[in-house]
Amino acid sequence: MADIIDMDQVKTKKCLCQVAKMKGIEYEIYLTVVKYIDKHTENVLPEYAFKTTASDLSEIYNGNRELFLRSYYELLRYWDIPLVDAENPANMEFERFPKIGDLCYFIDRKIQTGKYTS
Repeated sequence: MADIIDMDQVKTKKCLCQVAKMKGIEYEIYLTVVKYIDKHTENVLPEYAFKTTASDLSEIYNGNRELFLRSYYELLRYWDIPLVDAENPANMEFERFPKIGDLCYFIDRKIQTGKYTS
């Protein structure tokens, strides 16, 4: 049986890898988080407001947990992070990840752990 390839994800990964190549994995993580946030939000922040690691996810998603979970699951798929039930933030999304930086740190930690356990 063949795997289904998400061409948008492949294109995104290629583009972001090129941009972040010299700046390191942390920068690539941040770029992917912002990319998937932008994909699934209604742009509630004003145009002049930049998304930083200190940006409030509840405010960005306007409290919409479903939209956050769409981004979250796409990020897990992008980074090949297996979903562990104990880490599923269902109904606790904005408490578990209050800021963009918290989500970036979670991804970075999972990637670093995966390097040494795989």
